[in-house]
Amino acid sequence: MAQQVTNLIFAWALFGIFHSLLASTIVKNKLMQLMGKGDIYYRLIYSLVTAVTLVLVLHAHFSCDKIVLWLLPTIEKIAAAIMILGGLVIMVICAYDYLPRVSGISQIMSPEKKPILKKSGLHAYVRHPLYAGTFLFIWGVFLGYPYLNILVSSTCVTIYTLIGIRFEEKKLLETFGDEYREYQKNVPMLLPGMLGRKFKTI
Repeated sequence: MAQQVTNLIFAWALFGIFHSLLASTIVKNKLMQLMGKGDIYYRLIYSLVTAVTLVLVLHAHFSCDKIVLWLLPTIEKIAAAIMILGGLVIMVICAYDYLPRVSGISQIMSPEKKPILKKSGLHAYVRHPLYAGTFLFIWGVFLGYPYLNILVSSTCVTIYTLIGIRFEEKKLLETFGDEYREYQKNVPMLLPGMLGRKFKTI
């Protein structure tokens, strides 16, 4: 089992490194220059490659033996169900909104369209609702199914996302400047409500 966990962590690490390199401005600009007029397909290719590598990571995840860390009390099952459902709802809402842009479809259909900073809907409560929903979902799954491989994957996703948010925030500041800086002051990053107000840049 130790080897399976090591392989799983290694798979997530490779996914994170690969994903980050392709998303970095330097690598992205260099590859888009090489692609010439085909650069409008970069985001689509990037999304497809990310999907393929994620499938490989999930294969490593589900290949692990199921080691239960503790038995579930009823209250934990209820809490897990609420977290999973809430996370799924947030993720579906965000996916509907993000899918054309993240998949690269919008870049192909309107390559010259100027990016717009979204501040309405869920974005009025947190700056990164998709990540907040993802955290709620993955830790809800772990709470409901406290297996070792789920703990490892949830931890890897959380660490990578928290690191990635820092770089994404930097990109957003470069893209939107003072508009995003003002948005940062008024809307918390991941935690909505009064709790989030205390950690607006976390």
